[in-house]
Amino acid sequence: MNHSRVQSKRESIYFLISLLVSVLIYLAVIVSVVGVAIALAIFALLLFTHALMLGSIRGNGIRIHERQFPDVYERVQTLSKEMGLKKVPDVFVIQSEGALNAFATRFFGRDMVVLYSEVFELAREQGEDELSFIIAHELAHIKRRHVWKNLLILPAGFIPFLSQAYSRSCEYTCDRHAAFAIQNAAAAQQALTLLGVGKKMYREVNEEAYRQQIATESNGFVWLSEVLSTHPRLPKRIQAIQRFDNSELPVYAPNRGKIALGATVLFGSMVAVYFLSVAIFTGGTMVYSQFFTSAMDEMLSYEEEFLIEGQTPLMTAASAGEYDEVVSLVEEGADVLEKDSEGADALMYAIYAGDTEIMSYLLSEGADPNTEDLYSTAVGTAVLYGEYDSALLLLENGANPSKAGADGMTAMDYMEASSEEELIELLQTSEY
Repeated sequence: MNHSRVQSKRESIYFLISLLVSVLIYLAVIVSVVGVAIALAIFALLLFTHALMLGSIRGNGIRIHERQFPDVYERVQTLSKEMGLKKVPDVFVIQSEGALNAFATRFFGRDMVVLYSEVFELAREQGEDELSFIIAHELAHIKRRHVWKNLLILPAGFIPFLSQAYSRSCEYTCDRHAAFAIQNAAAAQQALTLLGVGKKMYREVNEEAYRQQIATESNGFVWLSEVLSTHPRLPKRIQAIQRFDNSELPVYAPNRGKIALGATVLFGSMVAVYFLSVAIFTGGTMVYSQFFTSAMDEMLSYEEEFLIEGQTPLMTAASAGEYDEVVSLVEEGADVLEKDSEGADALMYAIYAGDTEIMSYLLSEGADPNTEDLYSTAVGTAVLYGEYDSALLLLENGANPSKAGADGMTAMDYMEASSEEELIELLQTSEY
């Protein structure tokens, strides 16, 4: 692990953008007497509720010290010293009612780490390094002063997605800090897995299959849930730790084509509801038409933003399942072998969508069954995405299941098959 690579590349960028936005909002508030009063009232309310919550924790939680779980206290002392903290923070354990979490905060100038009881119990169940990772992660938040930075850039929370993006970058940074502190990447990955499945089952999780969900569970709603969240998806955090550890394991990436399509459909639905609402409440066709034209321009602009560079109309039609449009474009001379900037051709887009009808047509028109993008082969992608009918169709048309993609994995590797015959049998009998 290389300490120089601990900080997420985007953390400083997002912080500076958030700080600039916050300063502008602060300046706008200062010039307004009413704005200052409202801002102070909101700040006072937030401070009061936060202090009330922490007061409850300090009053009811179990504080870790020399006479209370001394082994964990010693571990906190050691980690704090190794991570360069000037003062060892107070550590409390609280009842979590089954929740798995921990967080760092401040209480009247004193740093605090709060551990949920379910996480803390790892120390009693031979999970010492996993618990050390979780503690070190929260100490990293204190080390990098994320608590007061978040307070400083509080107004940036009014900008959609910005504060969440900064928070996610901080989580990546603290994951790496913690992994470097405990010098055990495997335990770090298991600690993150624990947050997803619980302290009883996490040791039985197949981490390779869990990381594959980065690609297989990839659509507009999954993407939106992440960009609205303060934490990255757990499989992506686990993969980031592996890459930080210079692991040679394959790297998985979200399907940007599916995300773009899903985000466009989602946004289009929202715009359609907006049009309908305007039409109902205004009752005027002229107003409706103006809003419709304006919103459609925005939607098209939004869709273009998500299109992958080099994506052709044929690829878009294949991804959307528009069979007649695909046929029409091919008959007009569209090149079925043309690729976008990520190496995907129209056949790969049809595979992403799981549309075997369009795949069959493209293969009959000369599409290459052994095509591949920057991540995997066509048949490997079909298997990885659970599109087993698509994989069988590719094999029937000459796809080579033993050909490795850019991730170093073959279709047979994904299915753990030793031969093409075994792969076909697994594809025919498996349910995804």
